[in-house]
Amino acid sequence: MRPVPFSMVILLVAATAYASEQFPLGILGGRGEVAPGSPLLTIVSIDPDSPAARANLQAGDQIQGINGNPFVPHTNRLDDGGQGPQKALGEALDDLASRTDKEQRKISLDLLRDENTIQLEIELPLRPSLESEEGRRLLVIDASRQLVKTMTAGGYWNSPVGLTGDRVLTAWALTALLSAGLEENREAIERAATWLRGSDGKSWIPDDPMKKGPDNLGNWAISATAVALSEHQIAIGDKRNEPVIERCCNALKSRMSKEGLFGHDIVPGYSNKGFNVINTLSQLAWSMGAQAGVTLDEEAWSQSLGQIRRSIDPNGGVRYWTMKGTGTGDASLRTSSMALALAIAGEETEMALQLGKYLATHPSRTREAHAVGSLGMMLAPSALWRLDREGYWNFFREWRWYLSLMHRPDGSLHYIGGKRNNGGDGYLGKHRIGCSIAILMLTPPGERLRLHVGESHQDPVKKPDSVPEAAGASN
Repeated sequence: MRPVPFSMVILLVAATAYASEQFPLGILGGRGEVAPGSPLLTIVSIDPDSPAARANLQAGDQIQGINGNPFVPHTNRLDDGGQGPQKALGEALDDLASRTDKEQRKISLDLLRDENTIQLEIELPLRPSLESEEGRRLLVIDASRQLVKTMTAGGYWNSPVGLTGDRVLTAWALTALLSAGLEENREAIERAATWLRGSDGKSWIPDDPMKKGPDNLGNWAISATAVALSEHQIAIGDKRNEPVIERCCNALKSRMSKEGLFGHDIVPGYSNKGFNVINTLSQLAWSMGAQAGVTLDEEAWSQSLGQIRRSIDPNGGVRYWTMKGTGTGDASLRTSSMALALAIAGEETEMALQLGKYLATHPSRTREAHAVGSLGMMLAPSALWRLDREGYWNFFREWRWYLSLMHRPDGSLHYIGGKRNNGGDGYLGKHRIGCSIAILMLTPPGERLRLHVGESHQDPVKKPDSVPEAAGASN
């Protein structure tokens, strides 16, 4: 058994909060580091036989700028997102690698090396820009193939923390593969859905939901399972999902206190102050379950909604608890999951729009989401697509650098964390959850999920008209 319980995720505060950040260098191949207040990007490592290696970029080099244009300093402010070297490099690589003229498909880096200033020119392989449909589709294909390749023989994706983490990771990976719309994913989709249902069709939830299941099964896993199997049932029509979805929805109802409070598992968290992120994820599970044919419990819905209504900050974000000043900087997961729940259920339109406005106004905060920034990055685009199409495209433009730097020369994707606590993503398995982030950020316009659209939607595994050749993926 992997020893760290998933419920410990939220109790951990990253020791490196406000410190330097390391991240992949995209199509260059390697890793870099930025530090608060510094305009320098320090090279940490270079991948063998990469464009960076062939040009003799070296560990320890410090990039000052691109083609004579100096970087602005990296900052710790959440609303600055990737401002500084990360954003400048990611966007430049995405633009330059898409040029068909080989002489123009180069990047010129201004370096400090051994106290000397040099300019290093690196030739880039051809890759379509994320500004194009072809470029976005290529990234979705590569992310999907990496997910399928890293699936276990048992039909799930394993996390470092045991069954609860496996369930959360597998549920969102299944949702991502459904959204990707690739025929080649069909077998992996069916294997993941079968595993999530459990060998006995009970999805590891005890008959008495007030008892903990094996390996400290948490409400994170139950809510994610309900969403993923609901999407699968709506898409495929597999009625084996319905009793499992109902079991998940009922378990969440049973675990909520009469005051509408939740915890990680069977008791309200944090000295009975509750745990709003489980409220919002439960409401998303209930709304999706209703779409899949499970009767919505109106009383449970209203109880939980009352807790969230009391927790909405004047800026539109859902706070950590009801008390003022408790976490709207990391509100993207709570806010996006609640906005989606309301939009899918067709209820509280004014509240849903208020939550959507928060997401559209603060796109740079999206990856700062309660130690699991991945879920904020996955659900905020879906909420924006439903509530604010212009906000969705602004969100995409804000994070184009991020997607560009994730996508390595061999086609694999490497995770990029937030500025603060990334503990939850670490427990899910960063590169695997990174693939799900990329897919669910880019696919809302395809409207293959109920998360993205109402009654009418496409077969999520319908083969697209044309698929660009994708690079091989690795773990």
